[in-house]
Formats: sequence, structure tokens, C-alpha cells
Amino acid sequence: MSSTGFQFNMRDAEIVHYVYQLRMATLDHLAALTHRSQKALERRLPKLRDARYLVRLRPRPHKGLYVLGSEGVSVLIEGGYARRELADKRRRETEWKDLLIPHALLVASIHAKILILCRESSVNLVDWQHEQPKLCDSVHTPNEGKLPIQPDAYFALGERQRHPMHFFLEADVGTMSHDRIAKKIKAYVAYHQQQLHVKKFGIPSFQVAVITQTKARAENLQAEFHPAMSAAQRRAYHFISLDALMLDTLLGNTA
Repeated sequence: MSSTGFQFNMRDAEIVHYVYQLRMATLDHLAALTHRSQKALERRLPKLRDARYLVRLRPRPHKGLYVLGSEGVSVLIEGGYARRELADKRRRETEWKDLLIPHALLVASIHAKILILCRESSVNLVDWQHEQPKLCDSVHTPNEGKLPIQPDAYFALGERQRHPMHFFLEADVGTMSHDRIAKKIKAYVAYHQQQLHVKKFGIPSFQVAVITQTKARAENLQAEFHPAMSAAQRRAYHFISLDALMLDTLLGNTA
């Protein structure tokens, strides 16, 4: 126990672990994931922040937005939840630029929702990997030339007696042009057709989940891109708003 009376406990470790899983977490995320009230967290999180287990990013416009602090990294490494490289690779508070936060926050919200949905079903989140160099690749296309494959995340959902389904995530905050989204989709289609996902990731097939912040944006993108796709492609390329994201929507449509 410190001179201030603060003592780190297992429930604190749970909070730190969720922040690590999501990369950044809001008060809402942590309340939903830990089943603790917002009032209880509002009392506890400042203590974790003061002890450097967590760092709070700019409070406005993101109320209660937390990332890992140096002590939180130590707890994760010592507990076997993270590799020692995390101490060097952790993104520092000053590296979270304003332009990065809305996109990272949407990815975190998607991740948190999938974790919560899986809790309430027989489906497991078998794997989740955030954007990183090892997920990146490229593909040659007939009309566009060489295009990059750079998903915002990769995840796999598994259910009893079913092989896991693999997804590349594109989190859309509404600022990406339709032309850029079109090139991303062309790249994924060519990547799948050339079976490069088998060579790089060892997975038999994959789907692409384009998850947006608003329903109108998801409907607009689907209306633009689905008509040019085959029936099989339409089942494999999802355009869903965060509010409408459900496991059945993803698992009910197999490629």
C-alpha cells in the first residue's frame, strides 16, 4: 500500500488488461466490460492514473479516454499478458495525435462490442490483431496496378463444430473518400482471388467488415459497392454501422 492509501488489486488488473486489449478505452467501454458502475470507475480510474497504471488523454472532447501507463505495462509483462517488447513499443501519450484518436477510438469501440456480444453467445473471439506491419501485404490488380492490403485489424470468430471465420476490419469514421474505399475493396477481391491470404495467413477464406460510425454512411457505401459485386462477394463484404453490428450479421453470411 502506498503512502496515499492506494493499493493495486485484481480488479484494477482487469481494467488495465482491457485497456491493453483495446489499445485505448473510454469510461463507457470499461463500465460495460467490467460490469462496474461509471461512478465506481470515476472514483478508481484517477487513482490508477495518478499511480501511472493508466494515462488519460485529452479529456475533451473524449471524456475519460485512457491508454496504458508505464506501471500498467509492467503489470501486463509480469503477469504474462504481454511480451517484454511492449515496454519499448507502447505508444506514448504525446504520440496520440488528434487525427489518430477518432479512428483508434472507433476500432476500440468495435473490439469492445464484439467482446461483449461474444460473452452473450456461444461464439468466441478466437483472435484479434490490431493494425501492424505483419498484417500488411500487397496485390497486383489488372487495372489499378499494385495495391496495398492494410486492414485496421484482423479478427476471427469461432463457434462449436464450425471452423473459425476470418475477417479483415476497415473502420470508417466517414472521412475516407469513396474512391479510396473502392480501391481497398478491389485490392481485397484480387487478394482473395489470387489466394494470397492462404500463403500469408494460412486461412482458407476471409471476409471484409467495413464498420462505420453511422447507419447512413453504411447504407450509402453498401448501395454504392454491392450492386457491382457477385452474390458471393456481397455475402463476404459487410457494410455495417457500429450500432447495427451483431454476430449474426457477420456469421450468417459466409463467403
